[in-house]
Amino acid sequence: PLVMAMMGAARADRVMRDACVKASVTLIEGTRQEEHAALIEHLRLRGDLTASFLIRTIAHGKVDFFGSALVALSQQSEQRVRALLAGGHDVALQALFRSAGLAAVTHAIILRALKIWREVANGKRVAGVQEVSWLMLKEVGGQSAEGDLATL
Repeated sequence: PLVMAMMGAARADRVMRDACVKASVTLIEGTRQEEHAALIEHLRLRGDLTASFLIRTIAHGKVDFFGSALVALSQQSEQRVRALLAGGHDVALQALFRSAGLAAVTHAIILRALKIWREVANGKRVAGVQEVSWLMLKEVGGQSAEGDLATL
Protein backbone atom coordinates (compact mmCIF):
# COMPACT_ATOMS: atom_id res chain seq x y z
CA PRO A 1 0.00 0.00 0.00
CA LEU A 2 2.83 2.44 0.80
CA VAL A 3 4.51 1.89 -2.58
CA MET A 4 1.19 2.19 -4.40
CA ALA A 5 0.41 5.41 -2.53
CA MET A 6 3.82 6.88 -3.39
CA MET A 7 3.99 5.74 -7.02
CA GLY A 8 0.43 5.24 -8.05
CA ALA A 9 -1.05 1.92 -9.14
CA ALA A 10 -0.05 2.19 -12.80
CA ARG A 11 3.60 2.99 -12.09
CA ALA A 12 3.84 0.31 -9.37
CA ASP A 13 2.41 -2.23 -11.83
CA ARG A 14 4.91 -1.15 -14.50
CA VAL A 15 7.83 -1.42 -12.05
CA MET A 16 6.66 -4.88 -10.98
CA ARG A 17 6.32 -6.10 -14.59
CA ASP A 18 9.77 -4.72 -15.45
CA ALA A 19 11.27 -6.53 -12.45
CA CYS A 20 9.62 -9.78 -13.58
CA VAL A 21 11.03 -9.37 -17.09
CA LYS A 22 14.52 -8.69 -15.71
CA ALA A 23 14.24 -11.76 -13.49
CA SER A 24 13.15 -13.86 -16.46
CA VAL A 25 16.10 -12.68 -18.56
CA THR A 26 18.40 -13.54 -15.65
CA LEU A 27 16.72 -16.94 -15.34
CA ILE A 28 17.60 -17.69 -18.97
CA GLU A 29 21.30 -17.56 -18.07
CA GLY A 30 20.89 -20.52 -15.73
CA THR A 31 18.67 -22.53 -18.05
CA ARG A 32 20.13 -25.24 -20.28
CA GLN A 33 19.11 -25.14 -23.93
CA GLU A 34 17.12 -28.36 -23.58
CA GLU A 35 15.00 -26.61 -20.92
CA HIS A 36 14.24 -23.57 -23.09
CA ALA A 37 11.00 -25.05 -24.48
CA ALA A 38 9.58 -25.54 -20.98
CA LEU A 39 10.54 -22.00 -19.93
CA ILE A 40 9.07 -20.57 -23.14
CA GLU A 41 5.81 -22.41 -22.54
CA HIS A 42 5.72 -21.13 -18.95
CA LEU A 43 6.30 -17.55 -20.13
CA ARG A 44 3.67 -17.96 -22.85
CA LEU A 45 1.08 -19.22 -20.39
CA ARG A 46 1.78 -16.29 -18.05
CA GLY A 47 1.46 -13.84 -20.94
CA ASP A 48 5.10 -12.80 -20.58
CA LEU A 49 6.35 -14.06 -23.96
CA THR A 50 5.84 -10.69 -25.64
CA ALA A 51 7.63 -8.80 -28.40
CA SER A 52 9.10 -6.57 -25.70
CA PHE A 53 10.50 -9.58 -23.85
CA LEU A 54 11.94 -11.10 -27.03
CA ILE A 55 13.57 -7.79 -27.95
CA ARG A 56 15.12 -7.66 -24.51
CA THR A 57 16.43 -11.24 -24.80
CA ILE A 58 18.14 -10.53 -28.13
CA ALA A 59 19.55 -7.26 -26.76
CA HIS A 60 21.07 -9.28 -23.91
CA GLY A 61 22.66 -11.71 -26.35
CA LYS A 62 20.38 -14.64 -25.51
CA VAL A 63 20.37 -15.72 -29.16
CA ASP A 64 19.87 -19.43 -28.39
CA PHE A 65 16.84 -18.66 -26.24
CA PHE A 66 15.53 -16.23 -28.86
CA GLY A 67 15.90 -19.01 -31.42
CA SER A 68 14.03 -21.45 -29.21
CA ALA A 69 11.22 -18.92 -28.85
CA LEU A 70 11.07 -18.49 -32.62
CA VAL A 71 10.86 -22.28 -33.04
CA ALA A 72 7.92 -22.39 -30.62
CA LEU A 73 6.12 -19.40 -32.11
CA SER A 74 6.71 -20.02 -35.81
CA GLN A 75 6.34 -23.81 -35.88
CA GLN A 76 9.52 -23.91 -38.01
CA SER A 77 12.11 -26.63 -37.42
CA GLU A 78 14.88 -25.97 -34.95
CA GLN A 79 17.51 -26.62 -37.63
CA ARG A 80 15.97 -24.06 -39.98
CA VAL A 81 15.64 -21.40 -37.30
CA ARG A 82 19.22 -21.94 -36.08
CA ALA A 83 20.56 -21.78 -39.64
CA LEU A 84 18.68 -18.55 -40.30
CA LEU A 85 19.88 -16.95 -37.07
CA ALA A 86 23.47 -18.00 -37.78
CA GLY A 87 23.65 -16.75 -41.34
CA GLY A 88 20.29 -16.06 -42.93
CA HIS A 89 19.65 -13.02 -45.07
CA ASP A 90 17.40 -10.22 -43.86
CA VAL A 91 14.46 -11.19 -46.10
CA ALA A 92 14.45 -14.79 -44.83
CA LEU A 93 14.81 -13.63 -41.21
CA GLN A 94 11.95 -11.16 -41.61
CA ALA A 95 9.76 -13.96 -42.99
CA LEU A 96 10.67 -16.01 -39.91
CA PHE A 97 9.83 -13.10 -37.61
CA ARG A 98 6.47 -12.64 -39.36
CA SER A 99 5.66 -16.34 -39.00
CA ALA A 100 6.46 -16.01 -35.28
CA GLY A 101 3.97 -13.15 -35.02
CA LEU A 102 6.47 -10.33 -34.51
CA ALA A 103 5.26 -7.00 -35.86
CA ALA A 104 7.15 -5.59 -38.84
CA VAL A 105 8.10 -2.52 -36.81
CA THR A 106 10.31 -4.74 -34.59
CA HIS A 107 12.23 -6.43 -37.40
CA ALA A 108 14.91 -3.81 -38.03
CA ILE A 109 16.00 -3.53 -34.41
CA ILE A 110 16.07 -7.32 -33.97
CA LEU A 111 18.12 -7.65 -37.16
CA ARG A 112 20.51 -4.97 -35.89
CA ALA A 113 21.08 -6.82 -32.62
CA LEU A 114 21.41 -10.17 -34.36
CA LYS A 115 24.05 -8.84 -36.77
CA ILE A 116 26.10 -7.45 -33.89
CA TRP A 117 25.93 -10.71 -31.92
CA ARG A 118 26.99 -12.60 -35.10
CA GLU A 119 30.04 -10.33 -35.35
CA VAL A 120 30.83 -10.96 -31.68
CA ALA A 121 30.49 -14.73 -32.15
CA ASN A 122 32.78 -14.61 -35.20
CA GLY A 123 35.43 -12.56 -33.36
CA LYS A 124 34.93 -9.51 -35.60
CA ARG A 125 33.66 -7.25 -32.81
CA VAL A 126 33.78 -6.85 -29.08
CA ALA A 127 30.45 -5.64 -27.74
CA GLY A 128 28.27 -6.01 -24.71
CA VAL A 129 24.66 -5.50 -23.79
CA GLN A 130 24.96 -1.73 -23.41
CA GLU A 131 26.48 -1.21 -26.85
CA VAL A 132 23.95 -3.50 -28.51
CA SER A 133 21.06 -1.77 -26.73
CA TRP A 134 22.42 1.64 -27.76
CA LEU A 135 22.72 0.55 -31.40
CA MET A 136 19.19 -0.86 -31.29
CA LEU A 137 17.91 2.48 -29.97
CA LYS A 138 19.84 4.23 -32.72
CA GLU A 139 18.04 1.98 -35.22
CA VAL A 140 14.71 3.04 -33.68
CA GLY A 141 15.71 6.67 -34.20
CA GLY A 142 15.94 6.01 -37.94
CA GLN A 143 12.43 4.56 -38.16
CA SER A 144 9.17 6.39 -38.28
CA ALA A 145 7.52 6.34 -34.87
CA GLU A 146 4.98 3.55 -35.22
CA GLY A 147 3.83 2.90 -31.67
CA ASP A 148 6.26 3.44 -28.84
CA LEU A 149 9.06 1.17 -30.07
CA ALA A 150 11.72 2.82 -27.90
CA THR A 151 9.71 1.83 -24.82
CA LEU A 152 9.75 -1.80 -26.01
